[in-house]
Amino acid sequence: MIDKIRGIYGPSPVGKVNGKKYLGHSSAEETDGVEFSAFAKELAKARTELKKVPDVRFEKVEELKKQIQSGQYRPDLHKVAEGLIRAGLLDKDE
Repeated sequence: MIDKIRGIYGPSPVGKVNGKKYLGHSSAEETDGVEFSAFAKELAKARTELKKVPDVRFEKVEELKKQIQSGQYRPDLHKVAEGLIRAGLLDKDE
């Protein structure tokens, strides 16, 4: 029985694809190509521009450091808690 099943999925003859002879390369007239949508082009442009922006806003970091060192930094704890909940770092039930 197993031999009959193997026969179904046996190897195909070399040089044939779906019963037709395989010629190897496609004709010179046929070429592969890729076309990008306008959205994809805009997305690529946006990514390029985004790479130019620094990951860290150094002015903001320095301002916050000064506030912390002087004891004047007062974060809005309600906003901090909401941010943690949205990020999934804190359960709402706790």
